[in-house]
Amino acid sequence: MDRKDFFSSGMKDLTRKAYRSAPGRWLDQNLLAVSNLLNPLWGKEQADSSDPNQESQQIHEPRKNTGLPRPPGALTDAKAFKKTCTSCGDCIVACPYGAIFQVPGAYGPVLDPNHIACHLCEDFPCIDSCAEGALLPLEEGALPGFGQVILDADACLNAHRKKGERYCKECQNECPIEGVIKYDARGLPEANDTCTGCGLCVESCPTRALKVE
Repeated sequence: MDRKDFFSSGMKDLTRKAYRSAPGRWLDQNLLAVSNLLNPLWGKEQADSSDPNQESQQIHEPRKNTGLPRPPGALTDAKAFKKTCTSCGDCIVACPYGAIFQVPGAYGPVLDPNHIACHLCEDFPCIDSCAEGALLPLEEGALPGFGQVILDADACLNAHRKKGERYCKECQNECPIEGVIKYDARGLPEANDTCTGCGLCVESCPTRALKVE
């Protein structure tokens, strides 16, 4: 093991131990609370969107009572996931973008693409970190699915573009999958069915006109 790998794995071990400790759990929950406080609509959106009688149309089973999707590679059967996942936090620590977290009062890791985007990492460190098999490697060429992006047309800059002004194409530029986002005659973005709902376009939109459902 070279010096770089030694410090890299050493830091991961320290971070993992800190997360699993009582102070680490307390800090994680309070940082999440502060984060949600800075985005006050987040909690309301989850409460409004949760429907215990509605079946999920997402690739990954959402966490019960939250409507939020599981991390990439999550077992699709909710009971099997809960039985397999130990809620150890390894995937949370492994995510380089902080996109995976836990919600107090509910079980296991989730994502909120409208809050923090999944960057669809090439090596999926979250999956690699899961020793229990709750997150399984994806098939060759497959991508996780978290939902579908929709547009609030009135909030889009292109809806109010003056003649001669350039179209805003931030969402298309940030989309990691070629051909997902195209523009209609008005310059409004449309996402096709291959959209993963990763949330990168949501993050890039200057007016927050996009949302993953």
